[in-house]
Amino acid sequence: MRFGITFYPDQWSESYWNEAFAKIKEIGFDLVRFNEMGWAQTEPQEGKFDFSLLDKALNLCKKHKLKVILGTGAAQAPQWLIKKYPEILPVANDGQIHPEYGPRPNFCRDNKIYQKYALRLTEKIAARYAKHPAIDMWQIDNEPAYPPLDLSDNKDWCHCEATKKAFVAWAKNKYKNIKALNEAWGTEFWSGNFNNFEEISTPKVGMWNGGNPHIYLDWYRFKSEQLSGWLKLLKKTIRKYDNKHKVGTNSFTNIPNRIPDHEILSEEMDWFGWDIYPTATQNTDESLAQIADYWRSICERNGCEFIVGELQAGPTVRWGDPALVNPEDIKKWVKIIGERGATTIIFHNLRPPLYGCETGGYGLLDNDGKETERSRAVREIIKEIGKSGDQQIGERMGIFYSKSSEIETFQEEGWQRGAPNGWYSGRGELGLLFGLNSLAGAYKLVYPNRADFIFEKQLEEEVPNCKVLLLANPYLLSEKQFENIKKFVNQGGILVSDSRLRLKDERGHLLPYPGAKDWVKFLYIATEIITAKVGLAKLRAKPEGFRDLVDTDAGILAKYNDGFPAIIEKNIGKGKVIYSTFSLFSSLRNWENKNLLEFVKSRI
Repeated sequence: MRFGITFYPDQWSESYWNEAFAKIKEIGFDLVRFNEMGWAQTEPQEGKFDFSLLDKALNLCKKHKLKVILGTGAAQAPQWLIKKYPEILPVANDGQIHPEYGPRPNFCRDNKIYQKYALRLTEKIAARYAKHPAIDMWQIDNEPAYPPLDLSDNKDWCHCEATKKAFVAWAKNKYKNIKALNEAWGTEFWSGNFNNFEEISTPKVGMWNGGNPHIYLDWYRFKSEQLSGWLKLLKKTIRKYDNKHKVGTNSFTNIPNRIPDHEILSEEMDWFGWDIYPTATQNTDESLAQIADYWRSICERNGCEFIVGELQAGPTVRWGDPALVNPEDIKKWVKIIGERGATTIIFHNLRPPLYGCETGGYGLLDNDGKETERSRAVREIIKEIGKSGDQQIGERMGIFYSKSSEIETFQEEGWQRGAPNGWYSGRGELGLLFGLNSLAGAYKLVYPNRADFIFEKQLEEEVPNCKVLLLANPYLLSEKQFENIKKFVNQGGILVSDSRLRLKDERGHLLPYPGAKDWVKFLYIATEIITAKVGLAKLRAKPEGFRDLVDTDAGILAKYNDGFPAIIEKNIGKGKVIYSTFSLFSSLRNWENKNLLEFVKSRI
């Protein structure tokens, strides 16, 4: 395993740089990461490039035998570009224009003007430093996503003219003709028909508030594919000058309605970095292991190197839990991440910034640059495991992650909020957080062993290669995905499924009955949200979420207090299906359901 740390030379006096890089090497780091948002320093005025600071920083890294993950700088636009071309600023669904400076990103990646200048900068950086001996890897962009990641409201981005044009072009390429689009988007409902592609606009009322769920579903897919296309273009630009060094980017989880589909985002990346702040996001050992398994699975799916792009090195400011980080925390985090396949860990960052919106946060060293118990712990970590490979443990189960089901559920149920005038309001645990909660519950059946996460495009293309498959929130499935699930069971696999199994197809269209009906053999009555206390008396468990009301005489493992089947087990082909008629996996997160957890474990 390799270790590195973030250090931004441009944020510190040049007189400190040599000391800083010497300290980085002396602690034991091999890598240093910087310049992902250094545009204003490299091009302080339009067309006037100044590489003196980067030259000096890279030469000092060479002097101290440090390798560099070099950002191309275009992840935040300089003020001169915004002032000259204010149309590059993102626009929210309510028309709000993004602030000129502050929250990231302060540009829309679909805007051709931004693209022109960002690609020019990337070319300049790549041409100048491709053969520099300190270069180890390239970082393009930084935590790429559409919405300004640092804004805390529930607005949707971006709805500028450039994104609208890109969305229309994407829809035209997917559906070819307007009739097919109208059918897929269900536009007959509420007179939403389009006569031609030019009538299409971005879904400004896409979330819970009565918007068209089919358009919103495609809107989300479009955004993931657009971001992926931009990253591929940046990589292609670097490849004009450098075919040797790996190119990649970083991202994170935990904001499901804002974060793109990582299976798509990581396509063609040589490395894909996970940014994780375990104290800030209150990660347990189990949840940290879960996300590490998820990230490794993403990287294995697309052939990327799994690195941690940012690992919290000091106390949080502004975002998340402000609790201190102690040395034992860091040791534990590195062990968990290493066991799950990361090849490289980059800590964030060397010293707490002395200014800016992250003032005083995340530093491995103290505010005055002196060593801390954390930095001494990192020294020990590097000596102990820096020379070893990853430590793989345990037999692996498969967990299916449906981004489409997550987005569709959010679109229907929304985020946590009040219920004005008594109107039923979707609850956060059934909307915004439902997909993540389902994955967390499924992981309880796996931990402390490793899991292989299986993704939508992957399930479309192949039969899962595992002994046990946990089907979390399988609300939307294509016919091909469902066929591969059935093949998995017929060939000897064990399937454990949540309720709502293929209740809708990949377009979000409701099917006449769930996919499990004729396969598992039961009479389907309806699907409801569990609002009353519907218990599982024999298991002393409390089911939560969505419930399929079904009737069958065979294979019933558990019943609700009202007599309806709760868990059904059927042998099919060489395998078997354990079908929960409630949201099993989100229910398993509840500590009161420990008996239910043990019962399911006993059946697999």
